[in-house]
Amino acid sequence: MLVRQKVITATIITCIFITLLATISYIIAADRVGREQLAPEISRAYSDIFQLQLLQNSNDILALQTLANSMVQHYQIKEIALYNAQRDRIIYECTYTCVSNLPIYFDSSLEVPPSQFTYSLSTKNSAEYLNLTIDTDIELPKFFYADTLSTTLFIVSISTLILFFLYNLIRHWQRAPYKNLLTTIKKIQSQPNDKIRFDKNDADTAQLSNALNHLIIVNEDREQVLTKEKEKAESARIRAIRLSNETRYTNEKLAQEITIRRSVEAQLTHTRSFLDSIIDSMPSALFTLDHRGYIIQCNQQAADWLACERQPLVGKRLANYIEMFDRVDLNFDDKLKTEVKKFERIKLTLPIGNFPADITLYPLKDKNLNGLVIRIDDISQREKMEEVIMQTEKMKSVGGLAAGMAHEINNPLGAILQGVQNVQRRIQPGHNANQQSAEKYNLDLNAMNRYLEERQILKFINNIKDAGQRAASIVSNMLQFSRGNQKSLSQTSVKELLERALNIARADLELKTIDIQLNDIDAEMTLQCIPSELEQVILNLLQNAAQALLEYKEVVVSQDWKPQINITTEQQSEHVIIKVKDNGPGMNDETRRRIFEPFFTTKDVGLGTGLGLSVSYFIITAHHQGQLDVISSPNQGACFIIKLPNQAISINS
Repeated sequence: MLVRQKVITATIITCIFITLLATISYIIAADRVGREQLAPEISRAYSDIFQLQLLQNSNDILALQTLANSMVQHYQIKEIALYNAQRDRIIYECTYTCVSNLPIYFDSSLEVPPSQFTYSLSTKNSAEYLNLTIDTDIELPKFFYADTLSTTLFIVSISTLILFFLYNLIRHWQRAPYKNLLTTIKKIQSQPNDKIRFDKNDADTAQLSNALNHLIIVNEDREQVLTKEKEKAESARIRAIRLSNETRYTNEKLAQEITIRRSVEAQLTHTRSFLDSIIDSMPSALFTLDHRGYIIQCNQQAADWLACERQPLVGKRLANYIEMFDRVDLNFDDKLKTEVKKFERIKLTLPIGNFPADITLYPLKDKNLNGLVIRIDDISQREKMEEVIMQTEKMKSVGGLAAGMAHEINNPLGAILQGVQNVQRRIQPGHNANQQSAEKYNLDLNAMNRYLEERQILKFINNIKDAGQRAASIVSNMLQFSRGNQKSLSQTSVKELLERALNIARADLELKTIDIQLNDIDAEMTLQCIPSELEQVILNLLQNAAQALLEYKEVVVSQDWKPQINITTEQQSEHVIIKVKDNGPGMNDETRRRIFEPFFTTKDVGLGTGLGLSVSYFIITAHHQGQLDVISSPNQGACFIIKLPNQAISINS
């Protein structure tokens, strides 16, 4: 929007605002005049007319009614009511649009609104006064607002037309100088070499003409300078083209050299990556050190063992990470350049843990670099294999020893069992030979058997027989262990097997003082096993637990502690798990790792052979294809876990 358009718009808005303000002021003034002057004066004039009519003839009610009807035709009169001396309304008139507000009975105590006026009128023939109440419309009539609005619109319209006329006139005056300027600009554009200038005689555009003339002069000077500079630029362009051709030829040569260099670098990178992959694939840790012991290079395995990234290790001393290299001479004489140093079974302590290792030092065969390569091999698995081989050899030795012991024990054991059987047979009352011998010496066999029963001698004989049979079973197991004989697995009730083992165990004096708890076991829970061997394993675990608990009882401080053994079972989808847990002293990690080794025992010399758990381990793993594990820590008791398969598995497998 142009400035003159803004000015004329503001002027029109101002005129409209002033006109509206004047109209509103006029309406407010007229409303006040109507309220405070016209309404009271009109009501007073009408009361005077009523007074004259009453003085002439106060009994002519029809005339008074007609007079009131003519009065309400006035736009400011809404209602007229005349009350007699008894305060009853005798005349009432109102406009056709009014709502009756005047009461039927006159009460002077009521509050009168501002629009009502009440007058007391006298009559001709009586001294009593009548009351005239006139209700006026003090608001301005609608036609007043309509006339005022029409007048305002007319004034605004006339003012707007006058303003538009003035706007066009001023616009013509303002555009004349600028038209002259535009005409001069067109001449300058069409005739640039005639040095045409703007007219400075017009006062409105004199300053603008001076500025434009000055700009034309400056522009002409610049054109002259640009022409000279253009000539210089053309000369420079020709020289640049010549230099560009020379540069292009040089760049082509450089591009060829760069291509060859990139090819060589790619081959070197591939070779280095290939060598790094080979070195990183090795399970050993490799370090390349200089003569001062600083790391020049290492593989990924070395970085993993030191729990670091590879790059930060370069430039660090290896002795900062592995202390033993502070005590190792890393220098090789020229005469010993081909010698290799080796350190075997070194216990290394690294961030990832402790493990045994073999360390080999190779001198670098480079005349320009004095250093060495260190290879560190983790031999944990090798030591474990060696332990397995040693344990296997021990088991073979145990087998041979067991065979010899079994043969030596079988003979006296057979004599014991045969003697027990003969004793039982020769005290039976129903045997003829026994009866004849008893009669010969006047001996009552029935009375003797009652005596033996009362003194539990028969029970002792049965215990001797059971113990002998159990010893014979153990000897048979030892022979089977030594010869590798195989027995067939049978379906056995877990509950019955454990109860038989507990009945045998409770005869042991050590186990009588210990609370052995057997949790509820499902009678239908069965497994495929060799019952006698599994009973032997359970008895062995109970006896070991009893010995540990009785030793712990002597050193325990708590008065609430009581020796206890818990036996629990669990049926899984493919396995049956039997747990034998005690609340004894437990064992440390070293003992736990070696607990199943043959001849390993924590008891004093002469109190244990170290074969019980190794034989049990062999029975569970070799004969039943199961697992025997132990969970224990110092002062937290021990829990032996037997895990056997549900389905029958061939022992030969």
